[in-house]
Amino acid sequence: MAKTINKTAAKTKAKAKTPVKAKTAVKTKSSMKTKTPVKVAAKTMAKTISNFPTARVETSLGNFEVELWKDVAPKHAANFLKLAKSGFYDGLIFHRILAGFVIQGGCPDGDGTGGPGWEVEAEFNNRRHEAGVLSMARSADPNSAGSQFFVCLTRDGCKHLDGQYTAFGKVISGMDTVEKLGALSCDRNGMPKNPPKMVKVSAT
Repeated sequence: MAKTINKTAAKTKAKAKTPVKAKTAVKTKSSMKTKTPVKVAAKTMAKTISNFPTARVETSLGNFEVELWKDVAPKHAANFLKLAKSGFYDGLIFHRILAGFVIQGGCPDGDGTGGPGWEVEAEFNNRRHEAGVLSMARSADPNSAGSQFFVCLTRDGCKHLDGQYTAFGKVISGMDTVEKLGALSCDRNGMPKNPPKMVKVSAT
């Protein structure tokens, strides 16, 4: 749990000054003319533009888009794009959802035991596991990542993963969909009662 730092505002007692009587009457200045308010054009929210390769994840509950960090995890970014372009992820479910922690998918067997038939060497880096970060699931072997990935739901729930799992991207739009997925009802192992599907994952 993050420590909360409570700040106490300092109270300053100001001494009241004795009012001074004016010897001569002070003329009141004429009121200033009110300027016509200037209309400011409303700012338009620009679409997030990424300098990294991106992919779109279409799910049964909505869509989200991710950028893939080829600078710190080039093998993992390339692997995700390869699987997406081949249609590997299409129709697979999110088989593990833990509130405040992660949503996880990408297992062809639907239970967290399957993979694509190959493994990717770890690319641990200094990117923090915070809300929206995309990272690879693995077994006890650091070099056992394959196709299963997870998206972090909170920083507090995922900070212990820093340097232990390969963070290789981040959600750049559609975080509301990720949060909707993360709020689904699941059993004690994290399996959703009605598992949401990845309808299609494509490079964009």
